[in-house]
Amino acid sequence: GLRIANHHHAVAQRLNGRMKAELPDRDLAFLPAGSDEGEAYLRDMAFALRYARENRRRMMLRFQEAVAAHLPGVAFEPEIDIHHNYAARETHFGRPVWVHRKGATSARRGETGIIPGSMGTPSFIVRGLGNPDSFESCAHGAGRVMGRLEACRTLRREDCDAAMRGIVFDGWRRLGADGRHRDLAGKFDLEEAPAAYKPIESVMAAQRDLVEPVVRLRPLGVVKG
Repeated sequence: GLRIANHHHAVAQRLNGRMKAELPDRDLAFLPAGSDEGEAYLRDMAFALRYARENRRRMMLRFQEAVAAHLPGVAFEPEIDIHHNYAARETHFGRPVWVHRKGATSARRGETGIIPGSMGTPSFIVRGLGNPDSFESCAHGAGRVMGRLEACRTLRREDCDAAMRGIVFDGWRRLGADGRHRDLAGKFDLEEAPAAYKPIESVMAAQRDLVEPVVRLRPLGVVKG
């Protein structure tokens, strides 16, 4: 996904240069939807969304099989399956527009969604309120207060263990000397530790006009891939 996005961003910058497009910032480079490059981007994105949906479907199936093996007769409610980080052609304020939900999910009126907290904090099942000012969107989760590498550098394992007390998980693995963790070899992977995220209750309070909380979920166990 990231490689595709970076490739198309570079293509967009070159294309905008040929079009002599006036951009307030180079990071606002765009691909015209009707161009060959724009159609290629939309095709790649659609493939990535289908791949992600199938991945989620298989993970949910394995989860249900594991639970059913230990709880015979268990019944599962309909799954809630939503995307974030995608673009969609929609109509807002009477105009057809492209909405890019980066770190956001759709929250049309009556639409069911999920706003997760962190490994150690609650998550929420929500119902969208269809607020037009947010292009009928809401946050896709608590959001980070520190980057992944910063979390590994600055958080203490003892504090992270305390934040996960009472929640089943397999602990924090040590980082190797490969890839982006080259300078953190020997430290613990604390990228997803609760302290790396914003307080979910504050995040929910800030979007009361976007969604209605329906169910508050308490984490019991975490499987980190």
